Amino acid sequence: MPTKQSAKPPPKPATERYHHGDLRNALIEEAGRVLESDGVEAVTFRGLARRLGVSHAAPSHHFADRHELLAELAADGYAALADALEDAMSGTPPAEWRRNGGRAYLEFGLTSPQRYRMMFASQLFLDECPERLLGESSRAYLMLLKLSYGRDPDIDPESYRVGTRELASWSAVHGAMMLWLDGQLRESVDQAEFMRLSSEMLDELFA
Repeated sequence: MPTKQSAKPPPKPATERYHHGDLRNALIEEAGRVLESDGVEAVTFRGLARRLGVSHAAPSHHFADRHELLAELAADGYAALADALEDAMSGTPPAEWRRNGGRAYLEFGLTSPQRYRMMFASQLFLDECPERLLGESSRAYLMLLKLSYGRDPDIDPESYRVGTRELASWSAVHGAMMLWLDGQLRESVDQAEFMRLSSEMLDELFA
């Protein structure tokens, strides 16, 4: 005759049975996925904790607040943009930098549209810009200056004031990108046609 088994203890909550080895980077990666799929407003500590199976308080051990996490996402975005611009200039003559850099800029925006929006939403970071975000955004801006002038700019980015040449370069690519992201062009062209037209625009502007 089988003996009566003792009742099994209830399963532990996910926050107890799951230990994340690198929660800080996991939060950044998951926040990036949420950002691109659902927009910046969907990036919350509580939502990220639930998705990663950790306690609701766990994210605050790595980021002081949501603003700090978003700033880290923006810093990663500027770093990726700066790298893309640098790669676009690598191995090509300075005369081609603006066209190649413009295409790289647009491709970055198309690849990470919600991150791109957040990076240039100045109200998020205007009053409080963490050191890493300031450094990476300055590096990206220096790359824009380099491709605009065809040489390394000899300036202090913190004291620099925008001039006509770089304003024209930046306005062309940023304006085109925002027109696409805001849906102003989608009834007329698809993404492939948008890139073709943008490339032709860059050829005409920077020939």
